[in-house]
Amino acid sequence: MRSSFRFSESGRRRQQKIVVFDKDVDRADWMGILSSCRGHVLKELPFVHGLLVLVDEDEAADVESLASSRSGVLRVDDDIDIDMVFEVGRLAWGPKLVENTPWGISRINLKGVDRTGRGVKVGVLDTGIDSVHPDIGRNVKGGMDAIGGTASARDDNGHGTHVSGTIAALRNGVGVVGVAPDASVYSVKVLDSRGSGKLSNLVQGMEWCVGQQIKVVNLSLSASKDNQTFRDVVQSARKAGITMVCAAGNSGPSPNTVGYPAKYIETIAVAAINDDDAVANFSSRGREIAVSAPGVDVLSTWPGRRYRKSSGTSMAAPHVTGAVALMLEADPALTPSEIKSILQSTSVPVAGAGSDEQGAGVIDVAAALARVARKRTAAATRVGVST
Repeated sequence: MRSSFRFSESGRRRQQKIVVFDKDVDRADWMGILSSCRGHVLKELPFVHGLLVLVDEDEAADVESLASSRSGVLRVDDDIDIDMVFEVGRLAWGPKLVENTPWGISRINLKGVDRTGRGVKVGVLDTGIDSVHPDIGRNVKGGMDAIGGTASARDDNGHGTHVSGTIAALRNGVGVVGVAPDASVYSVKVLDSRGSGKLSNLVQGMEWCVGQQIKVVNLSLSASKDNQTFRDVVQSARKAGITMVCAAGNSGPSPNTVGYPAKYIETIAVAAINDDDAVANFSSRGREIAVSAPGVDVLSTWPGRRYRKSSGTSMAAPHVTGAVALMLEADPALTPSEIKSILQSTSVPVAGAGSDEQGAGVIDVAAALARVARKRTAAATRVGVST
């Protein structure tokens, strides 16, 4: 492909597309296959066996024509826009000296739980994390920036830092405490300062998580449409053993409003409740909802040594992600399907809401961990009998 960039020779603005090749086509041959086409190659996306390219309508047609030939091009997909699941209402605080247990942490029932997420890697695919925040920084063990292409995944928005605090804010006597205060958190920046990104950023971020052997990721982001490449990313991550916890979206109360990737069965779609045990009006509805968690006026960390209350299914999802970290600490061999099943079977329904609003109900962490313990005991007993 030629080296022209954002605009074609005809002056038309180019759009990002993902060119996916047949699995039997060697990566070294990708550029050669497109050598006769106009446009600009931005980067390789080996996780989906493809290239990210810039093309206008005519140039896209050139590439798409290869998909109907025996060239090795399987398809050409849109590089879908993906955004953070925007918060509803915000209120900021300066440094807090006395540790606070947010209402959501109490609501998901951590009573008697001695697990802290120690040794479990959690990927937060978001706007980045403030790695020097005193209440979360010590748990941030690394990351990557799919937006700027650097190793620094700094949070220039705040959303990712808030999400991370709910997952793993330290039990250190100040600020807030997270669900899994000893979990290892990885900042995977797939959204920019405005909370916006592309499917190609998510592809890179998820590939990095697979390479780091991360077993649970938080996806407080959403898209209104999907394509086969989007589905392939989710399925590949699932095959790699990653449990994907997703915000359902803030498009309620209308029916069938769950966004992607929460809409995929391979993920755990999380709805939001308030402190009156009612499903939040903004929380997306749909049969894809798996469970619910607190998502209204959630207090958590914010960049600059600050704390903030925010609302949204973005805030509900990390409660579940933290719970998954505790489950994986208790039994690292748990599969994504087992985790989802245990969470659903131990959740407690709230009155007056249907399954398309709340899924199986609000997660109960203590009950889920008790189920994990029984599973391990039963497995050990079977091994003992067989030997």
